[in-house]
Amino acid sequence: MTAPAMNTDLLAYNFNLGTTNFTAHINRDTAEQPLPVVGKSFMHELAREGDVLSAEVIMDKGGEIDAPDDEGRRPLHEAAFFGKLEMVEFLIAMGAVKDAPVHPFGYTALWFAVTRGHFDVAKYLLEKGANVNVADALNGQTLLHITALRGDMKMAGLLIAAGIHTLTEDKQGKTARDSAARGNHRQLESVLLKVMEHHARFAA
Repeated sequence: MTAPAMNTDLLAYNFNLGTTNFTAHINRDTAEQPLPVVGKSFMHELAREGDVLSAEVIMDKGGEIDAPDDEGRRPLHEAAFFGKLEMVEFLIAMGAVKDAPVHPFGYTALWFAVTRGHFDVAKYLLEKGANVNVADALNGQTLLHITALRGDMKMAGLLIAAGIHTLTEDKQGKTARDSAARGNHRQLESVLLKVMEHHARFAA
């Protein structure tokens, strides 16, 4: 039997559709049961590529678009990591869990967006209510620590405006200001010092 034309685009990704039995399922009568979960080899890859059109096909066929792998990594994590804003918007609109953690460090979609420098994705996730105060479970560093070490003033401003805790210390007792100093980012270090002083003065 000749596969539907839709499969042509999917095959272009060099997926082994036989391993997921995707072709067999896509050829079924749509009145049957929904598609089973399509694993990381497929849905996660669509998220990495930012292929919203194919993701919509999966959703329309009843497929799972927010399934985690064994580490808890979901398509939303992949889309955020690679800066695919349109895919992030689609997944959030379809009910993807914003703050789902990746084990064992607890990284979220926002974590990946910020640490990879994807400002627009980070801004969108924060607007949708993502937790800005996520921290690395191993070393205790926050998103502001990492942003300060990189010297990213624009991202730091976004995080501060979103209410990140500027006084938080990592497991070595270092604040984000210390990270800025370590990276020799003097202007950002000065800004963080002023913000920290303000937060310390007016903290409840």
